[in-house]
Amino acid sequence: MTGYLSAGGGPTADSRPSVGPQRPSDTDRPGPVRRAAQLLGRVRWLWAATWLWLAVALVHLVLSGRWWLMLVPDLAPPLVYAAVPLLLVAAAVAGRLRRTAPPRRVTWTTVAGAVAALVLGWNSCGAQWGVLFHDSPSGTPDLRVVSWNTRFWAGDTDRAVFYRTIRERRADVYLLQEYITTHDNGATAEPIDELAQLRANFPGYHIVVRGELVTLSRLPVVSAHSIGPGAGVEHGQPPWQTEFDKEKVLRTDVRVGGHTVSLYNVHVPVQINMGVSPLGSRLYRMMHANERARKAQFEGLADDLRANALPTVVAGDFNTSPAMGDLHTLRGRMRDAADAGDSLFPASWGHLWRLDWAFLSGSIAADHYRIDPMGGISDHRAQIMSFTL
Repeated sequence: MTGYLSAGGGPTADSRPSVGPQRPSDTDRPGPVRRAAQLLGRVRWLWAATWLWLAVALVHLVLSGRWWLMLVPDLAPPLVYAAVPLLLVAAAVAGRLRRTAPPRRVTWTTVAGAVAALVLGWNSCGAQWGVLFHDSPSGTPDLRVVSWNTRFWAGDTDRAVFYRTIRERRADVYLLQEYITTHDNGATAEPIDELAQLRANFPGYHIVVRGELVTLSRLPVVSAHSIGPGAGVEHGQPPWQTEFDKEKVLRTDVRVGGHTVSLYNVHVPVQINMGVSPLGSRLYRMMHANERARKAQFEGLADDLRANALPTVVAGDFNTSPAMGDLHTLRGRMRDAADAGDSLFPASWGHLWRLDWAFLSGSIAADHYRIDPMGGISDHRAQIMSFTL
């Protein structure tokens, strides 16, 4: 009888399981959260991170130094432009050793993307490859120069210690920045007058002061004047704050044997005030204004260099790391004195950043270059250099 168990206890026709695809009921379907989790589980995270970093490196290469908002990501240590791609390559290769290794296509496209990012960021990582190929001359150098941001003229450091530290470097020319005092933890700059101490500590040196810049030369000074925005205020009687804001590049021409050499003392304005909250608009207004001030100084310096046929040394605190595009012009047309050094990563501020630079052009060559901590008096290390003409 149909519909009842047979005597053998087997299933009847009505009780046999159906065959063919079954449509899941609404209660069996995964919810949106579960579907999203399943989708994320299929993403190749290393592959995605690699191509995201490649996009970051490309945007940095194209926009750094051209768009003021890039001043924020450009605060990152330059070393990341080498370290991140190398770590991605290492992780991709290590992934091949797992039992659940991704397809070879995924691995090698990941490696290719990381290598491309490394190439794009090669000049931004701060590596000083020139030191591997530099041969120091065996003769006596013609010119010894020290460039140093003194951090508010050494602040509360004992004056005798401060001036002795500078003198002990025995330079022919000193390019010194931040000849100022400050209040409110550095928020307010004010002038100082230590000309008497300078004359007493550096007898026989010519002293040139413009705004916060001081150049000391024991060699004969041919001429000295401000460059760029500072040129418009150096011969007037502007308020000191105007001098401080505008006079950031001081050119001094000195006689070295039978040659005249131009030395540029540089302190480019800082790009960002870390003491201002990033949640308000004030920080970004300041950044935009600082970017315009920085660009004006770089353009004024570039204009003067184009018109100057003399052997040239440009040195100082540029507040610009190797990762920042602001230095493209100088790095492209001049030689880096740090190629005569002994460090692949010559950090002059903190342990990861090079903010102080020295560039050369014309018939002058760097013999030696080193970063000197100057007894920890300043947060910047000094650049100690010697040159041959």
